[in-house]
Amino acid sequence: MPAADSAMTARLVLDLPKTRAPVALLLRRLPLYRRTKVVDVGANPMAADAAHSALLKLGGCDVVGFEPQPAAFEMLAKIKSERESYYPFAIGDGRRGDLRVYQDHGFTSFLAPYLPGTKVIAMRPWHSELERIPFETVRLDDLADIVPFDLLKIDVQGGECDILRHGRDALKTATVVIVELRYFRLYENEPMMGGVDSELRAQGFELHKILLNRNRALRNSQQHRLRHRYVRDQLIDGDAVYLRDISRPEDYSDEQLVHLAILASSVFESHSLVLFCLDELARRKVVDATLPSDYVDVLPVEMRLDGHAAGGGT
Repeated sequence: MPAADSAMTARLVLDLPKTRAPVALLLRRLPLYRRTKVVDVGANPMAADAAHSALLKLGGCDVVGFEPQPAAFEMLAKIKSERESYYPFAIGDGRRGDLRVYQDHGFTSFLAPYLPGTKVIAMRPWHSELERIPFETVRLDDLADIVPFDLLKIDVQGGECDILRHGRDALKTATVVIVELRYFRLYENEPMMGGVDSELRAQGFELHKILLNRNRALRNSQQHRLRHRYVRDQLIDGDAVYLRDISRPEDYSDEQLVHLAILASSVFESHSLVLFCLDELARRKVVDATLPSDYVDVLPVEMRLDGHAAGGGT
C-alpha cells in the first residue's frame, strides 16, 4: 500500500487527553492521515476487553466488528462509540453453516465440541448446545469497504483458517493479526495451532509474541483437595500476535510503519518494535530524528537504564 501523499491529504488531528503516555506521543507526532483501523471478527463484548480497547478510548482507532451471536450483537449495538461499526455477519468461507450457541456463550462456534477433551479437562461445563442458528457466512475478501485496515483480530472458536484463506486479498494491507491458537482440542476438526500458523506464514506473517496463555487442570481423583490455580498444567489456548515479515522493512510503506508503531505501543506493548519502526521512519526522513529518543523518554522509569523521570517529548 503506498504511503499517504501529504501534499494531497490533510494530517489527522486528534483531540487527545493531556497525557505523557507513549502512545499519545506517537499520536501527536506521527504523520497520520487516517486513524488506525481494526477489523474485529468475533467481537463478543461478553468476553474480556479487546486488546485494542485502550487505543479506542484514546480516539486513536476506528473499529469494524462482526458478531453473529444475536445477544452479543445487540449488546455491541448499545454500547458502541461513534468510532465503532458492528455487523451481525458470520465471517468465513462464504458457505452456509449452523452457528452452535453453547451453554457458555464464549464457546459459540460452527463446530461440534470434541467430547473426549471435555472429559479430561477440569473446566465448567460449556458444551451443552442451547440452539443452532443458520448463517450464510461472508468472506472478508467480499467486504471491499473494510480495506485498508491495519489489524485483524480473530476470536471465532475454530473458524480461523476459513477466515484467513478467504481474506487473503483483504489482508494485503494489514500488518498485524491477533488470533487465538489452540493447543488442546476443544472442537471437532478445528485447525489447531499448527494449521493457523501455517496459513499465516503462507501469507507472509511471522509469529511475534504470545499475549497470554490459558491453562486448566486435568481431572483427577484428588481435585477436590487442590487449589486449581496451582495445578493448571494443561495448556488450552493462547492469543498470539503475528506481524507481516519484519525482517523486510523495505516492503512496508511509510503508512504501514506508522500504524504498526501505534499498534505495537498500545495494543500489544512491543516497545522495541515501536522503536524499530521509528528508526526506519527517521531513516526515510518521514519523522523527526529525535522521535525514537523522545519515545524512550516517556516510557516507564523501570524500562530505562538512565532512570530519569519520564517527561518532555510532547
